[in-house]
Amino acid sequence: MRKVTREIGLVTVFSALVLAAAGCATYTDSGEAYRRSIESMKEGSPYFAAVYLRTILTNDPRSPYAPPAAFGLGEHYYDNHDYFNALKTLSGYLKEYPQDKGNIFAKLLIYKIIDEFQIQETSDSPESALIKEIRKELFSEPLFLIFYDKKAPRS
Repeated sequence: MRKVTREIGLVTVFSALVLAAAGCATYTDSGEAYRRSIESMKEGSPYFAAVYLRTILTNDPRSPYAPPAAFGLGEHYYDNHDYFNALKTLSGYLKEYPQDKGNIFAKLLIYKIIDEFQIQETSDSPESALIKEIRKELFSEPLFLIFYDKKAPRS
């Protein structure tokens, strides 16, 4: 009886330790910074939100919060007409997180900047290659049809 009670006690303690460790693993500095950035946006303080997002990218670029932080920071720059930093941040986002689900939206923002400033794709620079890739992807027939179907019914 004592042996069974002791084993149950050990299993209970082990389970509690595992659950506590799992809880601590999800409560990280990056997670807290991301939560604070969202709260700052809701409170109407986008500049504080940008600081929190930049903190995530600087301190923990491999965090699961880093891709949305990079996109959010690029979008913040775009919304505030800081197109240089928007291009820099969004193109870095595309390079660092090529499989992230927000890539098409980052490319769309980059294309809007390119279109607004009439940036040409004539040079052999990395920016030129990015422009060509974005144009190819944004104006490919399947993607065009997806957006077309969502926007207006076909006649």
